[in-house]
Amino acid sequence: MFTNLEINEYAEELQQLGITEEAKQKEVLEYLYRLGKIIYNFNIGSYGEEN
Repeated sequence: MFTNLEINEYAEELQQLGITEEAKQKEVLEYLYRLGKIIYNFNIGSYGEEN
């Protein structure tokens, strides 16, 4: 899902969080991407409704 270039862009931030292995960094980025999609779709689905 993410290229090595994209992983390298976030590597420093992930390493500061203690995520140093490239495979784990990729897993975290994929998780955050999926979470972002869920939040985005939820917000689009509730557009125009009172929260």
